Amino acid sequence: MVENDVQLIRRILSDDDEAFSILVQKYQKSVHALVWRKVNDFHYAEEITQDTFLQAYKKLSTLKNPNQFAGWLYVIANRRCINWLQRQKPAMQSLKDTPMEEIEESAYNHYAAEQREAEGTKYRYEIVQKLLARLPESERTVVTLYYLGEMTAKEISKFLGVSINTITSRLRRARERLQEDQERLVQEVLGGVQLPTNLTENIMRQVADLKPIPPPVAKPLLPWGAFGIATLLVALLLGVAGEYLVRFQRPYSFEAVSEPKVELVDTFIVLHVDSKPDLRNQVGRATSANKKIGAGLQVPETPPVSDTQGNSLRFSTAQWTRKTDMPTPRSYFSTSVVNGKIFAIGGEVQMERGEFGDRALSKVERYDPETDTWERKVDMPTPRSAPSTSVVDGKIYAIGGEQTKKIKRYKGHVNNIKVLPTVEMYDPTTDTWTQKADMPTPRSYLSTSVVDGKIYAIGGTSITNEQYRLETVEIYDPATDRWVKARDMNHARSCAAIGVVNGEIYAMGGRGLSPTLYLSSVEVFNPKTNRWQEITEIPTPKTSHTASVIDGKIYVIGGYVQEGKEYKNLATIEIYDPATDRWTQESDMLIGKSGHTAEVIDGQIYIFGGDSFVGGVPLTSVEVYEPRAVSQRVNSIGKFMQTVRTN
Repeated sequence: MVENDVQLIRRILSDDDEAFSILVQKYQKSVHALVWRKVNDFHYAEEITQDTFLQAYKKLSTLKNPNQFAGWLYVIANRRCINWLQRQKPAMQSLKDTPMEEIEESAYNHYAAEQREAEGTKYRYEIVQKLLARLPESERTVVTLYYLGEMTAKEISKFLGVSINTITSRLRRARERLQEDQERLVQEVLGGVQLPTNLTENIMRQVADLKPIPPPVAKPLLPWGAFGIATLLVALLLGVAGEYLVRFQRPYSFEAVSEPKVELVDTFIVLHVDSKPDLRNQVGRATSANKKIGAGLQVPETPPVSDTQGNSLRFSTAQWTRKTDMPTPRSYFSTSVVNGKIFAIGGEVQMERGEFGDRALSKVERYDPETDTWERKVDMPTPRSAPSTSVVDGKIYAIGGEQTKKIKRYKGHVNNIKVLPTVEMYDPTTDTWTQKADMPTPRSYLSTSVVDGKIYAIGGTSITNEQYRLETVEIYDPATDRWVKARDMNHARSCAAIGVVNGEIYAMGGRGLSPTLYLSSVEVFNPKTNRWQEITEIPTPKTSHTASVIDGKIYVIGGYVQEGKEYKNLATIEIYDPATDRWTQESDMLIGKSGHTAEVIDGQIYIFGGDSFVGGVPLTSVEVYEPRAVSQRVNSIGKFMQTVRTN
């Protein structure tokens, strides 16, 4: 009978070292594959693998849940790799700007030389490392564990603490990125690696000289303290906080150095949330189509901040402030900031049943954050919805969009849509508009951003194009009033969120082509090299969301997805750090929304309007979000719990 991990661990803790030998043989390939992917050296990978198992043996008695042995072992291996890399500090060459053609040519040349045994093997390893380096981190890990670790999707799922469907999806996407012969080369090289036959023997020889660290023995005075803690935990489990305890159940992560420990601290705090009679608390992260929003807001209980790979267990509160509503209910409008003032431009009105005519707006309204007031400005010459606006030298450029006319047809109606190439410039100083050169590709629901004084028009939709959603990128130079073509994105997308950090443009999510309508894809554009590069995906596929940059990090807010026949607005705030290529999750918006706009002033994010999916009535709310990462969260009895990570 094959023993499971729990049974083997019980035998080991009863001084049966033979059981540990079985565990080593079971997991050595998986650990070795992970370590090799991180240090890129087979010789050192063997040493670190051996050290990982010795460390696991010594600390086995500290493992609280033997069912989580695989993930716990993963944490130890990762920590050993980090320590090794910190000591070595090798010179790493970035492959971000390496043309794919160069890699393919190199792969072909070196692959042809495989018969030269001594050199061929080395070259093949180098090419495989380059090919793997082109993959996103999550896909690279899965491919390495699959081919080098000889693990199944189910085993990888348990090892990484990720669902089987996610593992399968990552493996599929990695295969799609690699061409057929490239994948075959990766499979042949990694699958042909053989661990030394004496690895287990070497580990067990050293194990014979070690003894596991004994489990801590409770002191005589602890039972009463344990009873008090148990009582508190039972109260929490029975209260509202109980449903959040599920979020603690991430036993391992990429960067964890030990099992997380939770310390409960009883102290009172004050939440900085404006009190309004029409606010009501509601636990939840999304506003669905069948739940009425009404005039008030719904305030979700503040959830914990958690890295999408489970790397952090800190909690966060953030301050939300309600401001004066927008004067005009509108959807699919755009906003821009000039001299600390926010301009709401264009959009679309909602018509009642039986009403017909033009739906596009030309209205421009200016919001002053200092006085919390709105002021009507001169109308845009061309009424339109779903334009995109960007600011260069204090002037606002309204680009593209569409005009929709609701026409009566028999007992119903149809929408006559005209997509525009129109570009008009607004000068806030003179309150005037000027016509500029049309965009080469007429489109709406596009995204724009500014780098070095030039405007990049990205993606969007065009009903006159063979492909409804576009990967098209065109650059406008206000100084010359001319357009030029840039390299297309890797994915066609509309309603994407765009952020600029260090002169590079990040395109996140959006609505794509069938069958993947809601994208999780993220790609970054380097204007200097005119190339797009795939990076770590956004945790939640979505469209009609926003991206705001604060301190070099991109805050992706809201959006919607479709579940069956129902559209669901998201209240999520997910933060991407380009420096680490990692995502974290912040506390939610007050309500779920999509189709809103977001602007940053003095480190605060102003969120305007949005769609409610309730009768099609657009929201007019204005909310200010102030990110404040604090290690605390209110529990059901008005106190906060503090999470402490200990080494």
